[in-house]
Amino acid sequence: PSPASRERVASVSEPGEGGAVPRPSPSRPFGSGPSLSRGAGEGPSGWLRSLATYFEPRLIAVLFMGFSSGLPLALTTGTLQVWQTRSGVSLATIGFFALVGAVYSLKFVWAPLMDQIRLPGPLGRLGRRRGWAIVTQVALAASLLLLGTSDPAAAPALTAFFAVLVAFSSASQDIVIDAYRIELLDEKQQGAGAAMTQYGYRLGMLVSGAGALYLAEHVSWAVVYAVMAALMAVGIVTVLLTREPAETRFAAAVAAGRAWQLRALALAAVAASAILVFFLVKWLLGGLDLPGWVPRTVAVLLAAATPVAIILLLPRPDPAASGGLAGGYAELRAWLDGAVVRPFAEFAGRPGWLAILLFIVLYKLGDAVAGVMANPFYVRIGFSNEEIASVTKVFGLIATLLGVFVGGTLVARLGIMRALLGAGVLQMLSNLTFSAQAVVGHDVSFLMLTIFVENFAGGMGSAAFVAYLSGLCNIAFTATQYALFSSLAVVGRTILSSPGGVLAEQLGWFNYFLVATALAIPGLMVLLWIMRRYAAQQAAAMAR
Repeated sequence: PSPASRERVASVSEPGEGGAVPRPSPSRPFGSGPSLSRGAGEGPSGWLRSLATYFEPRLIAVLFMGFSSGLPLALTTGTLQVWQTRSGVSLATIGFFALVGAVYSLKFVWAPLMDQIRLPGPLGRLGRRRGWAIVTQVALAASLLLLGTSDPAAAPALTAFFAVLVAFSSASQDIVIDAYRIELLDEKQQGAGAAMTQYGYRLGMLVSGAGALYLAEHVSWAVVYAVMAALMAVGIVTVLLTREPAETRFAAAVAAGRAWQLRALALAAVAASAILVFFLVKWLLGGLDLPGWVPRTVAVLLAAATPVAIILLLPRPDPAASGGLAGGYAELRAWLDGAVVRPFAEFAGRPGWLAILLFIVLYKLGDAVAGVMANPFYVRIGFSNEEIASVTKVFGLIATLLGVFVGGTLVARLGIMRALLGAGVLQMLSNLTFSAQAVVGHDVSFLMLTIFVENFAGGMGSAAFVAYLSGLCNIAFTATQYALFSSLAVVGRTILSSPGGVLAEQLGWFNYFLVATALAIPGLMVLLWIMRRYAAQQAAAMAR
């Protein structure tokens, strides 16, 4: 590992450090950036160096890992829905499959298992991150093959089971690959790493979306899913050719400990309890007259609290116990406390942690509210399917990728906080182009402008946001904390934006997108408060 990587392990492996801005390395303050002190690196040569960063071997590896993460998503959502529709499956059954996506919202529940346990045997010799990555990628390939052999019309329950297997394996892969990326890259590479992750992810979604649908015109669906399963080799080969990140002290102690099977079983039982709480709460609240987003939000929050509550409610062991059953319980209880409670307690001990959580939920809210009704908006104002596909899917993808690149570069040049602010303001203003489109109506040229501005701004925001979440993680608990942060971001993007259809019907398109613009303001206000409140922390980071 590089000297910067070793310093980062030393600087963040103890609890109680950190705050509302990403933690700095002693060698370079991550998130402050050169913009707080103008000098070396400014000018065209500095921008060229930022561009050259994208071609470093570790960032190329992150690109391919991002592809492996993005590939499975469409295969349990859009692509699967097309297959079901063409097989004659009812709309009610297709709608039921949306529950498969709940797996991604719950990935933080079993993240501690993958964060703190090194697999035994040959997989363990690959390292903690690489071993789990290989397991999840092989499981993904196998579950995709199984899903391809199912019949959505004749056996929808079996298809649903295989789809859940794919989603679980995919969410598990996301857990380990996110942690792998954060720990593999130096502080100065995190912005570019966020951009490369987005590039790979979008490419994977394109292949499993448009690519799979094109392939289905010529071969059977079983062959389509077999080809997608074979493409998981991209991630497997990348992991095998990439080094294992430096081990944290806590994780190394776990790897050296005994009775890993008992620890894994205990964590699995805790995770299963949290998942059960999620579905039970969602079922109970679903029978009440509540907005659709309320049951899922409450269920996610209670599921998040369940593992910590279970560990805290376990009887405390006798401090004098050693050896035998009592000693084994004391060791297991202490380990569970470190693996499950400590990641949450460490974060909750930071200054401004509630503001961080609020910001994570709200930052992309305005963008999400606009996006959730974008396709119905295009159809209602008269655009054809061909126009929507060519402009929003092809041209829009290009604009997004360009925005991702600019966002990653701005993180490196301006620092994470300023990049977040600039991208956030642009995201907010980009929603106004939808209101303008509502006035202009059916105009393909203006639609191209709308899509470019919106997707470019969204790409910038996504790159900066991923870099921010990465910088918040204590690398002693990278997988657990990042899984929690990304799950909270999903709450803002999907659950809180779900009433969009009702608002659009009541307000009309022009006013709806004005409201979407206004909904971006709370997240920016929280960000400004964080930047002002913790300005001293950033200045101290620059002085190191």
